[in-house]
Amino acid sequence: MAGRGSRKGASKSTSKAAGGAAKRAHPTAAPAGAGAGVLRRRGRVEVIGGGALVLLGLALTLPTSGAARYALVYLPIAIGALAIVTGAVRLSPRTDPSLPPRPDVRRWIYGGLDVLLGVAYALVIWKLLPNRLPSAAFHLWTLPVCTLAMGAGTLAGGRHGWWAAVAAGSALLLSVIVLIVRILISAALLAGVYGAFGKAASTFAIVMVALVVEVVALLPIVQIKFLMTRAGRRAYGM
Repeated sequence: MAGRGSRKGASKSTSKAAGGAAKRAHPTAAPAGAGAGVLRRRGRVEVIGGGALVLLGLALTLPTSGAARYALVYLPIAIGALAIVTGAVRLSPRTDPSLPPRPDVRRWIYGGLDVLLGVAYALVIWKLLPNRLPSAAFHLWTLPVCTLAMGAGTLAGGRHGWWAAVAAGSALLLSVIVLIVRILISAALLAGVYGAFGKAASTFAIVMVALVVEVVALLPIVQIKFLMTRAGRRAYGM
């Protein structure tokens, strides 16, 4: 009887100790969840605010020119893009620490091609395609800027680098689509207004569309596909 009583007393004391430990551990779970909620709310605010800054910069493209364009257009867009990337990192789920990033040589190949083509695009626009129309000049310069940003994110690595590369590549594809639409509209206008001469010019415009797709759009399509695969996400710790 004495042995049974001692065993019952020991089991009760053990259960009480476990209950006390659970009560002490319970308050620490709430702050962790609250901290995650704060980070997610902050990430949403950064993404929404960054998008608003990008839209503001785009809206100020037409009424500004000269040195004011750099401060009123490019600066809000750059800050907005940085805020979007930072907010996306906060909103994305954390990776398992037991799965370290796996090196992938394609990261360096894509990053090197981005930097090389970005510099080439900038030289071509600067030397061969000068444009005094603010909206057209801004649109053309988005091609090398987005390409270089995609390359910088690809080479930087990590969660911020992955999001920067995906965001810049997506912006580059959007810019290419808008550029193709503008070229096709110009080709239709030339063919309808200037007769045979306009039709010849519109044919050249269609050739330019094919060159834009091959030279500019092909790389971000393939690169974003790599970044979205399991191997690409693992290479950046996503």
